Amino acid sequence: MTELTASTAGTPLTAESVNARFMQGIAYHRGGLIDRAQGVYDEILSTFPQHFGALHFAGVLAFQRGQAQRAADLISKAITVFDGDGSAFCNLANAQRSLGLLEQALSSYTRAISLLPDHFSSIFGRGCALFNLGRASEALPDFLRAATLQPNQADVLSNLGNCYAATGQGDEAVARYSEALAVQPSHFDALYNRALLLATRGQFQAALADYERALALQPTHYDALVNRGNVLVALQRSADGIASLRQATEADPSRLEGWYNLGTALADGDDLAGQLQAFQTAQSISKTVDFVAGSVLNLHMKLCSWPNFQTDLQDVMTQLTGGFLPIQPFPMLALNDEPALQLKTARRFSAKLAGSISAQRAIDSKRAPGRIRIGYFSTHHCSHAVAAQMAGLYEAHDKKRFEVFAYSLKSAGQDDLHHRLIAAFDHYTDLSTLSDAQAIERVSADQLDIAVDLNGYTSSFRSGLFALGCAPVQVAYLGYPGTTGAPYMDYLIADRVVIPEHSRQHYSEQIVYLPDSFMVNDNTRVRSERQFTRAELGLPEQGFVFRCYNNSYKILPEVFNCWMRLLQQVPGSVLWLLDENPTATANLKLEARQRGIDPARLVFSGRIEMSEHFARNRVADLFLDTFPYTAHSTACDALWSGLPVLTRMGESFASRVAGSLLTAMGLPELITHSLAEYEARALHLAQHPQELAALRQRLIANRDSGPLFNTKTFARRIEAAYTLMHQRRVDGLPPAHLDTTLFSPIPIEHS
Repeated sequence: MTELTASTAGTPLTAESVNARFMQGIAYHRGGLIDRAQGVYDEILSTFPQHFGALHFAGVLAFQRGQAQRAADLISKAITVFDGDGSAFCNLANAQRSLGLLEQALSSYTRAISLLPDHFSSIFGRGCALFNLGRASEALPDFLRAATLQPNQADVLSNLGNCYAATGQGDEAVARYSEALAVQPSHFDALYNRALLLATRGQFQAALADYERALALQPTHYDALVNRGNVLVALQRSADGIASLRQATEADPSRLEGWYNLGTALADGDDLAGQLQAFQTAQSISKTVDFVAGSVLNLHMKLCSWPNFQTDLQDVMTQLTGGFLPIQPFPMLALNDEPALQLKTARRFSAKLAGSISAQRAIDSKRAPGRIRIGYFSTHHCSHAVAAQMAGLYEAHDKKRFEVFAYSLKSAGQDDLHHRLIAAFDHYTDLSTLSDAQAIERVSADQLDIAVDLNGYTSSFRSGLFALGCAPVQVAYLGYPGTTGAPYMDYLIADRVVIPEHSRQHYSEQIVYLPDSFMVNDNTRVRSERQFTRAELGLPEQGFVFRCYNNSYKILPEVFNCWMRLLQQVPGSVLWLLDENPTATANLKLEARQRGIDPARLVFSGRIEMSEHFARNRVADLFLDTFPYTAHSTACDALWSGLPVLTRMGESFASRVAGSLLTAMGLPELITHSLAEYEARALHLAQHPQELAALRQRLIANRDSGPLFNTKTFARRIEAAYTLMHQRRVDGLPPAHLDTTLFSPIPIEHS
């Protein structure tokens, strides 16, 4: 169309000429000459302010320029002039949807469809509005109709996929996303949303492939970077997952998800500083996000950085007594000695984990009666304290009565202990890269009678498996010294020291009492005969050696203050600690100096091969326990070495474990019940070497003859517990508190 000349454009518009001028504006508009089109519409409206076409298309142009409010105003005014144009209502709805006015947009789309029943844009737009209002089932017919009108529209197919996904029709959703990508392989939304759905279904490799394709199109897309990182971590590719999460935090440092997930991904590694930075940044973005405040406090404890310890602890406790959940149950064990508060924390945490999952217990198998099938679920089927404790039990199980299955929840290192465990199991399955749903399908094929969770809420736990139901009877044991608070866990194995009867009300599980101690030990562990010199270990030639090999997060300022007072009162004494990380070591030396103790009196050593570790323990004089999270495997190691352990026993399970061990060893003199008593007993023993030597001799005698380190006897006792649990289920009875000693006392079996 020929452009108007200047003289024509300057000619005053009349009722007869305005339509020709309007058509000229439309031509400009369609040809992409936006400014000229705007000039024509403005010119018309200056003379004819009620001109429907100029109002309508001026609004369309405004919308194209990102001026949604102006577009809505102009098109609304046009509709007051003439309300019979379906496309005007559709364009008004588009502007309203852009402004977030979804209900108004829905009304406008519906009016447009009433005027133009087969208008693709109106039908598609209404589907989008309904979906954005959370009404996916109502949106579905509109998208299906739009797909009929224009079968090869990738946007329509992608949105169909969204509707199917939102209504729980996963297979249909994947199919529609795939159809959209067949039409348009570079359709970002279809790639991204298919990846999301595949990841939730546990198809991590397929999800990763889609995220990679999506990020090739939009390399800095924040959500794709975060979710790719999560998938990589799920695939046990932690380093790659962490790198993707770091890219997300660089793409948008102001958003929470990337920092939170980065901190979580770093949790299994040694980069404590990086983990702390991630959680502190997340905390600065949102003060109310679950678990972050507790994670920050726990990291400060691992680093022995205590400047704000009391304030941070009080903040966590204040939030916890309200409706907020600032901390996970596991770090809570090292902070608090109240079983009631630990149960409250665990129950709320369990409810968050389970979400909409309801326990679907395995249906009783139709297989012929035979051996009881026990499944042990753990992230530690390699060199780890739990595996080291359990190895002898796995080997000692009566394989005529029990069929032993092991399930690895994390890729296991191929070390000597791993190979020993594999030989001890009847069956071993790696579930580490499977989703919970896939893992349950695999486990269900084994038709377990009893599933034993050796993780609880410790590192890399998989509680979702137990929420779905691994077996008719589900048992918590060893790895987590507390209640899970989970309705799907039937039993917790304990003894009458760690859970006295008056404390059972603070545990969601039914308690199964073993005689003596609940703690399993492997009495085949070799103690090296090597005689370490003090010089070899960095210890002074003379002076009392207090020993503590507990993890740094268990050392609270109150306990450390007590230790420093002991060093002050015992001249020439030293405190021998675990060199867990350089920052904690430096901070503990600094804390000692601030309390008037020469940092040189704190001696640090790292981990060594276990038989050598037992040998070097013999050089120490007394193991000083922590509180409220006492020594567990480290106490067993000390006692197996012949090193006396002094503990303080509280009310919580975690605070009573060392007390359980000492009770089983016949050494009640080493159990105290207050900080003052603990300090006085430690000082007394340091000042009375003959009394301490007598305790050591009694320890060694009881170690070799008593129940704590008799693996075969322990195996028979825990098997009796399993048998009672299993029989109740077979008899159709619900779980109940059980005491194995009341049913079938088992004498100590000597090798």
